[in-house]
Amino acid sequence: MIAVAVLLQVAQMASGPAPTPDPDIIVSGKTTAEAKRILEACIADRCTPDKEIKASLVYATRQMLDGDYPAARQTLLNARHRNAAFDKTYPLQVSDLHRALTRLSTLDGWRDSARLSAVDATDALRAGLPSGDPTILSQRLFSASQLAREGRIIGATQIYNDVADKARQRGQYAVEAQALFDGAVLYATLASLDPVYRNSAQEWADRITHRTEPEFVEMRSGLSLLRTKLAALAAKPQDRAAIYSAAQPADGNAAILLDEPKLQVLPDDQQLAGGMAREGVPEWADVGFWVRPDGSVADLAVVRQSEARPGSWLGEKLKAVSGRRYAPLQGSVGARGLYRVERYSLVHVVQSTIGTHMPVRARIGEIDTMDMTPLYRS
Repeated sequence: MIAVAVLLQVAQMASGPAPTPDPDIIVSGKTTAEAKRILEACIADRCTPDKEIKASLVYATRQMLDGDYPAARQTLLNARHRNAAFDKTYPLQVSDLHRALTRLSTLDGWRDSARLSAVDATDALRAGLPSGDPTILSQRLFSASQLAREGRIIGATQIYNDVADKARQRGQYAVEAQALFDGAVLYATLASLDPVYRNSAQEWADRITHRTEPEFVEMRSGLSLLRTKLAALAAKPQDRAAIYSAAQPADGNAAILLDEPKLQVLPDDQQLAGGMAREGVPEWADVGFWVRPDGSVADLAVVRQSEARPGSWLGEKLKAVSGRRYAPLQGSVGARGLYRVERYSLVHVVQSTIGTHMPVRARIGEIDTMDMTPLYRS
């Protein structure tokens, strides 16, 4: 089964909890055509907003899985036009719709629209939930993750700090712990790209270390892996493999990414695109690989890709993924480890040209990553 949560994923560098969609929203057994018929019938019958939002999410998810990002986004824009005004009576469902639109707008390159949709998701919850409901603060962490993926570090940091302060004042320690951990993950990620952030990463980690509330137990466990990441960054390159191998095993069967080599951009940036992505035609590939018990990667292979053949950017991304290091695995994993499938999409962000409001796509694309493992386990 493929939950619509696949559609609602956010950047892996920041993992703040957002309200999850109705668990009945699945696309298992539904083709794109079937999902479309169900949505059209729902609209014709004037079904309630919650049912129409659910049908819209299923159809958009199918379109997204097929790789038609512009059409999937338009499906959600249409649904928002019909249902956004019902946020007081269906705050969770309308918030789900805005959050899904955030994800699709990101995939389709509409970054400003994505950021505004994340704010709309929070506003929908505020319209229909009590002011002190922790769900609202959790949604703000989703907005922070959107800012972080755009490189708006100051804005994301301000939200993490504000949510942590408000959650602590209300005794909502689970939300506070998540906000602090998300901040620590963000700065550990930044430190992996630029040493200037290492002190900040350490400071965020220290804010969790001495907390004794039960809600912080899981975060302290995750903090051990962040400290491993920071220790490896400070070590000589030849010593990092040993540090990663000695890392605390991840709890359960989760694959926790510790390091990925930097993507080697080709001298001519134009070579990164296959020629269609800048015209708004999606270039993407679903790539499967095994995470070995020791945290290394094996058997990397493209299992599905877009009709618009991906450019050489895909080969460069595969090289980076093959060099990843995950935390050692523990639990009921087999000798080969854990199998994962991720979708890599080349996104050319929509921008306004200087002196006009005409939208054009950026010359250089960015690679978006989405976990598709649930699809290939169904």
